[in-house]
This record gives sequence, C-alpha cells and structure tokens, in this order.
Amino acid sequence: MKSGLIIENFIDKYKLNNLFSKENTNLFKLKKYSKGENIVNAKDEIKNIYFILSGGIDIYSFLANGRSIFINKLSPPEIFGEVEYLGETSMLFDVTANSNNTLIMSISFKDIEANLSNNYQLWRFLGVASTKKLLKTNRAILLKEGFNLKNILALHLVKNNHLITFKSLNELSKELNVSYRNLTRIIKFFIDSGIIKKDRKSILTLDKDAINEYSTEI
Repeated sequence: MKSGLIIENFIDKYKLNNLFSKENTNLFKLKKYSKGENIVNAKDEIKNIYFILSGGIDIYSFLANGRSIFINKLSPPEIFGEVEYLGETSMLFDVTANSNNTLIMSISFKDIEANLSNNYQLWRFLGVASTKKLLKTNRAILLKEGFNLKNILALHLVKNNHLITFKSLNELSKELNVSYRNLTRIIKFFIDSGIIKKDRKSILTLDKDAINEYSTEI
C-alpha cells in the first residue's frame, strides 16, 4: 500500500479530516520501527510531531546513574512531540518502539507553520492531546508513588471486569508503571491467598470481594 493511501486511511479512520485534507498528505513522512528501536532521545532538538499509526511506543526517563524509569505507553492514534512543539523545548524523554510493527507518521514544525497555521482546530487538537497525555502520566506516577502495588493491581482487575490479558508480565509491568520484580511478588501474594488465578497470559479474579476491598483503598 502506498504511503499516501496509508495516511489517508489513518486520517479517515480516526476522523482527523477536520485537521488534514487530502492535499496535506504530502506533508507527512512514514517510517517503520522495530521493537526496541529508538525513535527520538531525550534532549534531542525535535523538529516534528509524530502520530502513531500502528504498534506503539514506550516513553522512558534516564537518571544520572543510568537507571531507566518507565513513564508512559502510547498507542494509535496517540501523538508525541506536540508538548515540545507547544512548549518550544527539546525532547523531554526517550521514545522507543515497543512493537515490530510500529509505524509512525510525522509532520515537521516548519510544514505546520507554513501550511496549517490558520487551522484553529489543529491547535485545539494539539492542546487537548498534550493535556490528556500529561494527565495520564501524572495519574500513573501518583498511583505508583502514593499507593501500594496490591491496590494498583486490584484496581486494574476491577476496571477490566476481573480478567487481565497480556503479552508478557514485562509488558503488564510497564502498563502498570511498576517493576517486573514487584509485580511478580504481588501476583504470588494474591495467588497464595486464593484471590486470583494466573495462567500464562492472563490473570483472573477468584475472590471478587477481596479484590474490590483492595481496589477501594485507592
């Protein structure tokens, strides 16, 4: 499938026609990334806004001691680079593809200014998208810092009708913004207590009253 058609299908699918016309598709570039491949790095001078068409990305922050902290996970049709654009700052975090089928569509700041500067709906879209992302990140950090992991896992089970499916525990730990080691420890606690049952790629609540009690502590 040609790049232009892929872009048009994405715009139609997510109802972005009020932001971009068919004539705008030539302003975008497509690039495919493999799992673990860096897309942009912290402190890079960023020149584009990026749209996730397929796959997904992980966002990390690296401390001075070299330790990485998982910040957020984004999937289609979420975007990144808009915070840096609106705030006129360099890239805040490291961004890495988390799937072998990660397809990214980008448009340069220069092309936005030259061709879309009068599109107030685009500016509103960018503002809303950045606000939602920041709120999502802040909530994840508050949950991690302010509550016991037992409560976080319990709330996640309740929100998903007491059944969580995942590709791997490593992926689930990233989604919950906790370490793999702590997640496996809490899962074992719930299993030993007869509260949950774990299969290879799923967790099922056995004692809903107990899980509800843990989740209401948040």
